[in-house]
Amino acid sequence: MTPVALPAPCPATMNIVVAGYGVITSSILPHLLTLLDTSVSIVSRHLTASPNPAVPLLHAGQLPGLRPDVVIGCFADDEHARGFWHHEQVAEAVTRSAPVCIELSTISPGWAEQWHGHIDAMGGLPVECPVTGSRPGATAGTLTAFLHTPRPDERTDRVLGTFTGHRYHFTRPGAPARFKVIFNAWGATELYALGVFARALRAHLDEDNYATAARAITHEGWMQTIAAAKLGRIESADYSDPDFAVRHILKDLRLADALLGSAPLIEAAIDAFSRAEKDHGPWADFTAVAAPEAS
Repeated sequence: MTPVALPAPCPATMNIVVAGYGVITSSILPHLLTLLDTSVSIVSRHLTASPNPAVPLLHAGQLPGLRPDVVIGCFADDEHARGFWHHEQVAEAVTRSAPVCIELSTISPGWAEQWHGHIDAMGGLPVECPVTGSRPGATAGTLTAFLHTPRPDERTDRVLGTFTGHRYHFTRPGAPARFKVIFNAWGATELYALGVFARALRAHLDEDNYATAARAITHEGWMQTIAAAKLGRIESADYSDPDFAVRHILKDLRLADALLGSAPLIEAAIDAFSRAEKDHGPWADFTAVAAPEAS
């Protein structure tokens, strides 16, 4: 009898869990689903049904039985991040399965350093990885990551390769968090300044000449990058369906204020974004900082 060749063994499935559902995670799910031989699940405190039929909605208590290979967290603040990673069943899953744990949130440097120790003590591989690029970058799969991990791992590379375009490697725990807090505060003050000077142009130029000025600032000078990215939304005055919510940038500015101490520029930005939150609500897009102050 001629022997029949056995089929090649199927590669093991990599189980990915995404914890927290928002602008970033909703936009990276389609990219994660392109990975071969993987399953993707989501854990959320708020969802009542999965946003994607290919992505099961789980609760944290199911994680130990799933035996995840990668756990991705993306949370609003330290409190929500700590609540997830310290959850009893999440800790059990990390201890049992030694997954790669990727933290995408913008968190305080102090918590970032504690988080590394917490994950390492349970046998997981911590990947501190705050990202920038907001919804456009997440949708395109071109987010920029600022990361630190104690050692490389193929799972980290596979997962981050689906939704990041650039990765900057830092050498110490907490360094990405420190950089990201300053980075976000820096960007927030530039957006605040764009609003101030865009209103000044409106006040001092007629419609035709304002249009010329708008073309100039979106193509020339040091301000062209942020003007090209945000002036259109500022002009539309549509702050719904935020790419980045006012409440989140205020959190980041307050983290920067705590990190850097008294800085008049940051304090002025906090005041401006606080007015935007009061006038337009916490879930308004952060370009609401450029709106005229409500009377």
